Amino acid sequence: CALPISARCNNNCRHCYINLPASDRIAIRDELSLYEIENIAEQARDLGVLWCLITGGEPLLREDFQEIYLRIRNSGILTSVFTNACLIREEHIELFHKYPPRDLEVTVYGVSESTYERVTRRKGSFRAFRKGLDLLLKNEIPVRLKAMALRSNIHEFPEISAFCRKYTKDTYRFDPVLHFRYDRNPQRNREIAQERLTPGEIASLEQADPA
Repeated sequence: CALPISARCNNNCRHCYINLPASDRIAIRDELSLYEIENIAEQARDLGVLWCLITGGEPLLREDFQEIYLRIRNSGILTSVFTNACLIREEHIELFHKYPPRDLEVTVYGVSESTYERVTRRKGSFRAFRKGLDLLLKNEIPVRLKAMALRSNIHEFPEISAFCRKYTKDTYRFDPVLHFRYDRNPQRNREIAQERLTPGEIASLEQADPA
């Protein structure tokens, strides 16, 4: 099962269907409590669920992320995490060393600062991403890298794919499917539509992929 523990994100990606500002008070108010998340995990386990994906938004924005992660993992469910890696700190390295996730997936929006930050619309996000990813790799935390295929990064896609395959040779994947917003924001939906590639462009990316 997938469990979005926050709709908030430290980035503001052009294509995102869910992200809200990191300090959004209403979004914070509406987040599931630790107790509610633990209760959901226990019910899911009792129904036979074997795997849970902690996602967002950006799940590491939750101050109680570590406790959420441990409660789900300790319920007996295999636990994965999706993150942009921008908020990775030593405390997360210690957590993942001691209690390894089933998967830790990081999305790569670009391998140059200009492309990455064109997608995220956050100055400094590329440096934060590289710092977080390098921290994971340096400490030998297994990471799966993936990419979103967008109008804003298609010019750099061969380099993105090569970068991802350098560290995750057998698990790299890219996703060209862009969903419209949960909140139905018309301006954001127009931006998402502008980022969609044509079927022909997607087919060309697939054909060019060495796997």
